[in-house]
Amino acid sequence: MRRRRYLSVASAALVGLSGCLGDPEYTVIDVTVPETPGTLTLDVEPVDTSVTVDSPARLSFTLRNDGDSALSVRTTGVWPFGLLALALPRERGPERILLLSDRYAESDHVQVSRNSVGNDNEPLVRQLTAGESVSRRYEIHGDRLYGAGTYTLRGYFEPVPLSYRSVESTDWTAFRPEVTVRVGERSLLP
Repeated sequence: MRRRRYLSVASAALVGLSGCLGDPEYTVIDVTVPETPGTLTLDVEPVDTSVTVDSPARLSFTLRNDGDSALSVRTTGVWPFGLLALALPRERGPERILLLSDRYAESDHVQVSRNSVGNDNEPLVRQLTAGESVSRRYEIHGDRLYGAGTYTLRGYFEPVPLSYRSVESTDWTAFRPEVTVRVGERSLLP
């Protein structure tokens, strides 16, 4: 009799625990930002590395003009980074997830909802003076991740999130830093 009771209590406990184990949790293990040629540089720093159901990981992006003269920076959606995504290479092509930002709600050029993303493709051009930097935070939500792996930073709609030029030039230079974000799955059990 005790054995049956023990088995029923143990089974009930496992059923209750299985609901907690339904959504995996992740952590940002590493962010790699190689040096970029030219005077425009990018830094990406993890602010919060835990990706849970209730709390996203946060990355701080800083774009800096290390040159001696002003640069014009062009993007779409929100300035200066636009709509950023992390792409995971897959057999049928890369799967990408949108990095979320509070700036999307402030922009008239972007519409982001739970199931859709829109952009009016209007170029946003602003100057970044010599020595100036601009920082923005983006979030990685766990329910958007495709799983653990090494993701590559890119624009959500296009591979190149932004371009730049000197104020004297008429030719735009694509800014393509090969940033990688390594995400690992965390164990939910101690």
